[in-house]
Amino acid sequence: MSKLQVQPVARKVTAISWLPPRAGTAYTDTELYFVTGSGAKHKELVLWTTPNPDFAQSEPDSTNDLAAVVSKVPHNGDVQGIIALSPSLLATASSTGIISVYNMDTESGSMELGESVTAHKFSNGEVAGATSLAVQPTGALDVEVASCGEDGRIAFTALSRLKEPQGYEVDSTVITDLCWTTPTQLAITTRGGQIKIFDRRMPSEILAAFANSQSSQALESIAVHPSQPFRLATGTAGGSVLVWDIRDMRQPVIEELAVHEANVWQVRFDPADSTRVISCSEDASIAVTQWATEGRGAVALGVAPPERGVRRLSSMFNALSINCFDICPSTRTHLLVAGSDSGNLLMEKTVNPDFKLF
Repeated sequence: MSKLQVQPVARKVTAISWLPPRAGTAYTDTELYFVTGSGAKHKELVLWTTPNPDFAQSEPDSTNDLAAVVSKVPHNGDVQGIIALSPSLLATASSTGIISVYNMDTESGSMELGESVTAHKFSNGEVAGATSLAVQPTGALDVEVASCGEDGRIAFTALSRLKEPQGYEVDSTVITDLCWTTPTQLAITTRGGQIKIFDRRMPSEILAAFANSQSSQALESIAVHPSQPFRLATGTAGGSVLVWDIRDMRQPVIEELAVHEANVWQVRFDPADSTRVISCSEDASIAVTQWATEGRGAVALGVAPPERGVRRLSSMFNALSINCFDICPSTRTHLLVAGSDSGNLLMEKTVNPDFKLF
């Protein structure tokens, strides 16, 4: 099992996001920036900087090149999700049901609340925690942010002007996560173990709903393949990662990857190689799993798949749940940063992202 670099930060890190590069699609900056969100005693956002490993003179596993705090700002409730919209704009989801937008300036180190709006409440008016948020993948100026919550609802609001969100009740249980599969369609996961598909143009209607017929475990997280919107990855409460092919929504094809021993809090297709899935778990590990080889996708559940390569990342100095991670999309070095219940930042750098798992 590979080791993660560990930096104690004395706070429970619940969400994390790299900031996009200031200079287009490739970093020319010697310093990179990311933001973490915290919960429990430290309800705050923290802006961090770390040296760009592409310019490093030492080996990428050097423990001298971790992160430094740039600034902090209080947050209304536990931070349940963060999305960096640009180098100067950030959106968050809160345990108080609030969606907020923050303005940042990395040069001056400032970070301040811009606007916020309550997006999630129970039918009796009590606050319902927002569990996740996702920004519409479109180049339009008036993009929307979609959020989901403990109230079983999804809500939409335009980022250019946060106002009363349009909310829709879609499930009787907690909606745990969501993602935009296309600029008009979304997929959600539920505590009841279902995936549901929606079209933003008809959000009150469910296009499809399906579940793993061989397990009723809750689904905790979801991600869409970067180039194949019909392919999804989900993390389960039992520690598995499921890769779905939903081209036939009446009978989706599922492959189960048993890579963790507890809840999978976040899952992503690796932006450097989408035949790999990365996941983090309550079992205090991160797994990098080769779910497919070139030219082959998921196989039907119950059919023996070929042997999978799994690369596990952990540290003896981090015994509690790894809650979140993000991968820097703009560096040649494969750079992953994560946060945990142990009050740690965790970092892993790989010079060659084309490492072989077999």
